[in-house]
Amino acid sequence: MVDGSQVEFDHCRELALLSGSVFEFTSSFLPAGKLEPLLALYALRQAIGSIPFGHVDETVKWAKLKWWSEEIVADPGESLRHPVLRALWLSGSRTNLSNALLLQIIGDAISQIDAVPDGDENTMFERQSELGTTEIRLELALDDAEIDADSLKFLGAATSSFRLISSFSAGQVSQTDRLPLSLLAKFNVSATELEQASHRTELAQIISDLTENTLDWYSKGISALHIEPNSSAGTHLQLRLAMENRQLNAILKNVNGFLEKGQRFGPADAWFAWRFLRKLN
Repeated sequence: MVDGSQVEFDHCRELALLSGSVFEFTSSFLPAGKLEPLLALYALRQAIGSIPFGHVDETVKWAKLKWWSEEIVADPGESLRHPVLRALWLSGSRTNLSNALLLQIIGDAISQIDAVPDGDENTMFERQSELGTTEIRLELALDDAEIDADSLKFLGAATSSFRLISSFSAGQVSQTDRLPLSLLAKFNVSATELEQASHRTELAQIISDLTENTLDWYSKGISALHIEPNSSAGTHLQLRLAMENRQLNAILKNVNGFLEKGQRFGPADAWFAWRFLRKLN
């Protein structure tokens, strides 16, 4: 890591270590000296990825994304760079990430601004896959690791869908407008109605269906998953995907509890993570 101020990494922690998030949990299992690159990368994703969901005029969103697109391709070593990009450079990992790959975060954010509900689950799979594969490729690029195309597609869709499902957790801003129309039609309810307490039963059924589909995508992606070389980023990615899969199984067992109280990590999850990493190593 290039010597530098810890101010940049403190800023990254505020952005990336969201309370109750999967990364807040999995980051604690990263080996010494391997946290900074992933911390900076997750902070960058959060800083840009949250723009489409901000409560501001769309012209402001477009202006922010334009600024970020210019900031990403600028000299990362300059002291005037955004703290997150400075942290990525200070971690020594910026050279592993091409401008084209980093700019895909911008492209994904743009696609979210004007997003319309998918017609059915198949269309949803394709869109979620496009969104999720970017973050997986970025994480593996930190160690110049790769993943086979089929696993990438299924796991990209699964991890992106996991975030959609997580938005319905208690205390979160639910993304009902991103649910596929076929799923709404199946239970004869609109996205607006799902925001009302009187339609909690339909919402629970939709979350259950969506979770089952997502678990199937995880199963298909993980079954043949092979990452070369054996890297710290690859190890963390596999742990993160395993924890998302584990959390979805818990949600499926008690959807109403998830909607009312959320789903938090506990001692049993830590024990699972420890055993999972032991098997990988």
